[in-house]
Amino acid sequence: MGRGCWVAVVLAALVAAPALARGSAVGQAEVERMIADAEVLMGGGDLAGALTTALRACELAPDWPPVYATLGTLFQRQGDQRRATEHYARFQLFGLLERGAPDDDFTREIADAEATLVYLTNQERLGRGLPILRPDLALAEMARQHSEEMRDYSYFSHASPIRSNSCLENRYRNAFQAPPRAVAENLSRMRGTLWSFTPENIRDSHQRLMRSPGHCENILWDRPNRIGVGVAVSKCGDYWITQDFALLGQ
Repeated sequence: MGRGCWVAVVLAALVAAPALARGSAVGQAEVERMIADAEVLMGGGDLAGALTTALRACELAPDWPPVYATLGTLFQRQGDQRRATEHYARFQLFGLLERGAPDDDFTREIADAEATLVYLTNQERLGRGLPILRPDLALAEMARQHSEEMRDYSYFSHASPIRSNSCLENRYRNAFQAPPRAVAENLSRMRGTLWSFTPENIRDSHQRLMRSPGHCENILWDRPNRIGVGVAVSKCGDYWITQDFALLGQ
């Protein structure tokens, strides 16, 4: 097939019967409170308490993506690369499936690539004592749309030829219906005569971003608290990466 060999993280089927009905307002509020509590505990340094709370929330709502964003950050804070990346990948996969991507090996490879970039970015931040960035569904979708647009319209730039998406601030307003308080964007592209979309090249793309002063500055910027990563791959294996960083929430 010409594609590189992906050592994919284990992503269990997402069709297990959910313990929390989406229509249950009380149940949803309870799970959201538990995740908020886990975030507070993590911020206070109680990683064990945060993990216990987040795992309980996951039991109650196994089909709710933010649970996996929190678990990914918790496992990364604990130094568990395998489980951190696994939960980031599950989170990214939810976003891909919700937008209509087929539940196949290639979609999971894209989720793995996006998760790897989230993990590597947060490792850079942790190594410098900076707050970890939590993945965000809307921000990831914004990043995916830009990566896909660059692929489909054959360009590589923060400036889009589509007027409504002409700049990062416009794309943010379209996604969140509000002006950004703090937002930044990194772009990367890999192309060649062979299939470029491999785990090794994804990691190399991260290293190239870190070697670029402006891109490195975005990765290590202390204002954002959320990250969105989107990867688009062409039929010949070229790929485009968009990383969006933003300050979200209260």
